Amino acid sequence: MSRSAAGAPCYGAPVASAASSTSSELDELAGVVRGWLEALLRRTARAPDAVEGVPRSRYAVSASEVARILDGQRPAPAASGGADPRWAALRARPGRFATLARGLALGELELRVVAALIAPEHDPELERAYAFAWDDFTRKRPDVGFLIELIGGDDPAARAAVRAALAPEAVLRLVRVVLVGAATDTDVTPPARRSTRLADRVIGFLQGDDGLDPALDGVVALAPPAELAEVVVAPAVVAMARRALAPRGDVPARVLIHGGPGVGKAMLVRALAHEAGLPVVRVDVGELLRAPDRLDERMARVAREAGLRGALTLFHGAAALAELGPGLAERFAELVRRTPGPVVMSAHARPAWLTPAIPELVEVELPAPSLRERIELWHRSLARIGGAALVSEEVVRAIAARFALGGASIRRAAERAVSQARLREDDHIDLPALGESARLMLQHRLGTVARRIEPGFAWADLVLPEDTLDTIKELTNFAKYRAALLEEWGWTKKLPYGRGVSAILAGPPGTGKTMVAQLLSRELGYDLYVIELAQVVNKYVGETEKNLARVFDEAENSHAILFFDEADALFAKRTEVKSSNDRYANLEVNYLLQRMETYNGVTLLATNLEQGIDEAFKRRVRFTIQFEMPEPPVRTALWKSMFPLESKVAPDVDWERLGARFEMSGGYIKKAALRAAARAMHRGVDATITGADLDLAAQLEYREMGRIG
Repeated sequence: MSRSAAGAPCYGAPVASAASSTSSELDELAGVVRGWLEALLRRTARAPDAVEGVPRSRYAVSASEVARILDGQRPAPAASGGADPRWAALRARPGRFATLARGLALGELELRVVAALIAPEHDPELERAYAFAWDDFTRKRPDVGFLIELIGGDDPAARAAVRAALAPEAVLRLVRVVLVGAATDTDVTPPARRSTRLADRVIGFLQGDDGLDPALDGVVALAPPAELAEVVVAPAVVAMARRALAPRGDVPARVLIHGGPGVGKAMLVRALAHEAGLPVVRVDVGELLRAPDRLDERMARVAREAGLRGALTLFHGAAALAELGPGLAERFAELVRRTPGPVVMSAHARPAWLTPAIPELVEVELPAPSLRERIELWHRSLARIGGAALVSEEVVRAIAARFALGGASIRRAAERAVSQARLREDDHIDLPALGESARLMLQHRLGTVARRIEPGFAWADLVLPEDTLDTIKELTNFAKYRAALLEEWGWTKKLPYGRGVSAILAGPPGTGKTMVAQLLSRELGYDLYVIELAQVVNKYVGETEKNLARVFDEAENSHAILFFDEADALFAKRTEVKSSNDRYANLEVNYLLQRMETYNGVTLLATNLEQGIDEAFKRRVRFTIQFEMPEPPVRTALWKSMFPLESKVAPDVDWERLGARFEMSGGYIKKAALRAAARAMHRGVDATITGADLDLAAQLEYREMGRIG
């Protein structure tokens, strides 16, 4: 049996051929069931006066009358429970009936029930014969008692087996293959007289309909097949996942694959399923659980859909699985265990309740792609859309090192970057452009707990002493090459924790701390978020820790730079515990220490009072950059650098005098320069900023600083 591109079974290439094959199969099924019905009719003369305890109707007709409806030219019928070569051949024949049997793990008896119910749907003459065979012309469908007689015959054990196959807990009813009775039948209609029918979806499937169950719209989709060549995962992990998906005897696979967002969990499952010749029915767990009161019905339909296609069921939706309450979790686990075919659940993290609830569950952890794997994913993604020539090897290595994205995010980022380049008619994609696309793939809500700052400076704007600049360059280089140091040069073994980039920026106000944070953000291509103390600190016990947890949790997914301004207020020294207030204040600092050590991103702590920061933070922070008040030569350079090219500045300004006379940091010099420009603008748009403007503006700024110039 071949399979279509969508993963659905195909029964022949041309549509007409497939329809002909399906019709032929149903013709054979109807022929077999005709034989069962003839055998039943020949028993009616010696049949008892009651069926399953229910008296026969006085309108019952004789076997000879019903037999005249049937074609008398066929061979002598075999008993429904006896050896019938036509039935054996039909079961062995590849087709939809065999697919249904294999996919739903139906036994001999269950298949006979399905055959008995599909035959009159296909053959109108057989439907008419059924109507004469039972003893009540007001009924339009066969009841349980009729199926017991038709399939079970006179054998008490066979009759009991048919009754058991139609019980509520049997597979036919659990996965909604056969529907028995109605809600109003309970305690009103005897079990043997309750009507039976195949579900519409099963009838449609056996008649050639490959559409998904409309009741599962939005919940279930057919996942496209994937090739193992597309999967960039360590061979050992692929081999482990392949073993996990292999059935163990008669027990179908029950597998949990967990790993971070975008690491390729679904793609690996699709590729291994395709390798095994199985389509994949993907279930959105969030949508599935949106109506908890309908969980049993929906899970039954999911199992039926997967079984009809001989598919693997992939339950996808990490957050929904992790957040299930105890009662619903146990119910979901029980329904998963009842699903006939192989089942895989994917999650970002292992739900604690899952393993105890499903003892046969096998777990496979899919690690985040390494630096080399990310480089390979970028190359493949760019090549797939014809963009390999647009990006240099150096840019690919740099972007792979800076953004630890998974395969799905890398593919989307590559597609966006290439489409934007073609829109601009660019013949190459540089690092900032590729970085912008990569950054847009990050899903986080850091903006709800921090304030984003757009970088507005260039390195040429930074005027600092050489030794300070050297430390800033060292910090920048470490952030750039950290991934290669850890993974390619083996430093991961020496740093089991504390692999993030952290720095204390200490110095008086206006000396360039925030500017350095912005320049680092621009250089690395990361967003810069300032942590506002007002949004974090809370007077109620434990609330500050909760707010900080939200900050760090969101930052893990953002590749953002966390910038704690006025850090000495939050990272203060721990004190001797003399009251409950001291104890809770120390708890906040202890929590920050723990999160700082485990956070793998970039953290900057800016402070005007370094001695106020706890020594434990200083020991764990990788870099400390001191920002001193600038000396006269540096102040002179700062004055010169403050004015844009568009501003007109008098050529006779005595920059050295300004730098020597006014002891101001860069922040205050910038304010004074803007002040002077505003005074000049008052004289006209074409006015020139003079030395007098600058001198007066500096004196006014000096006065506001509390100094006398």
